[in-house]
Amino acid sequence: MRTCEYKLTDDCGRFVIKTYHSSLTPCTRAYRAHHHTECELSLFLRGSGTYTVGEKTYPFAAGDIFLFGSNETHSITEIAADMEVLNVHFEPRILWEHADTAELLSLFTSRKKNFENRFLDAQGDLGAEILSLEREISERRACYTVTAKYRLFACLAEIIRRYDCVRPLQTPTASSAQAKNLRRAIDYIGENLDQPLTLAALADVAYMSPTYFSAVFKRLNGISPWEYITIKRVERAIEMLKTTDMTKLEIAERCGFSGASNFYKMFFRITGKRPSDFSRRGE
Repeated sequence: MRTCEYKLTDDCGRFVIKTYHSSLTPCTRAYRAHHHTECELSLFLRGSGTYTVGEKTYPFAAGDIFLFGSNETHSITEIAADMEVLNVHFEPRILWEHADTAELLSLFTSRKKNFENRFLDAQGDLGAEILSLEREISERRACYTVTAKYRLFACLAEIIRRYDCVRPLQTPTASSAQAKNLRRAIDYIGENLDQPLTLAALADVAYMSPTYFSAVFKRLNGISPWEYITIKRVERAIEMLKTTDMTKLEIAERCGFSGASNFYKMFFRITGKRPSDFSRRGE
């Protein structure tokens, strides 16, 4: 069950940081491969069990912290005791938009071979920082936008310092012009998910060649432009499934899918579930 969801949005109303709590009772679950355009930082508040990340499995307990890039599939496959986890999702662009935070991308692009997705927080101070991040977004006090981002940046920087998990001097960078143009393309995608989107059109918006645009996009966001578009379309479809009485075919068309077959295929690939699992129509 998902509760306590809070969002920090950009000037276009799209979230850049989102926090929410997930609670589950003891059970064994089939591996449900899923991923998203955002990176994820998670803090287990209580419970124990097993987290499966690709071909790796990690035991987890209260206080453990996990970090995932946008290209990493992950799933909690076993809950041994009542579990609650605080999830923090954030778009990679809040790291690469500014040169002084781009170094934090190394957590996702320049990992050492022995990188582990789980971080043991023996002192509890890193977990406390994640909880402070959630409070900033939920309470929305003066300057909370700046402070929430600062809390996130501090968490990522501390992981790099404390756990020695990234290779030095291999941070992907973007010039201010590249960052601005890539942000323009991402905004264009968000505004036109229901329309046919082509690589040539997106590259044109970003003032880049198609090949160069694809390379820069994947280097900074962890996934290709097409995968980004597909995930965003599926996310929009989930919202419509939960909040409208439209048929799945109508929703597929409103979200830019070429037909029902493509919609079902992409939906399962991204979520590991069927559209009917989210539909309030129960079809």
